[in-house]
Amino acid sequence: AMFRFPKGVVVGARSSRCTYGEATLSVSTEDDTLGNCPEGDGSVTFGRSNTASGKWSSVLGGYGNTASGSYSSISGGLDNTASGESSSVSGGSSKVVSSDNASVFGGEDNFEKELKSNILSDIPFTKD
Repeated sequence: AMFRFPKGVVVGARSSRCTYGEATLSVSTEDDTLGNCPEGDGSVTFGRSNTASGKWSSVLGGYGNTASGSYSSISGGLDNTASGESSSVSGGSSKVVSSDNASVFGGEDNFEKELKSNILSDIPFTKD
């Protein structure tokens, strides 16, 4: 049998601060003030107090993350933002990736506003 939920599915509390998109999934805490918010159509949120407002975006864990670009994703971490189309943040904290097709992972407080390619780490490379 197949179950169809055109509006979406919420596991845990329905967030009082959210306007839910179509065909969304939210797995969240029982506290509606810290609940996740899958606002973008086809978006997915896990973790706590995360928002996926871009169409087909996802936040897969962590706290206070926002995936606002279409097709953007955040794997986890704290207070990260992926606002560029097809952008991603893989952990860390206070990351901002606003360019399209850009990605960053690890570390803290990196703002990739003019990023044109991928950042592999915030550790500098040295020549031996």
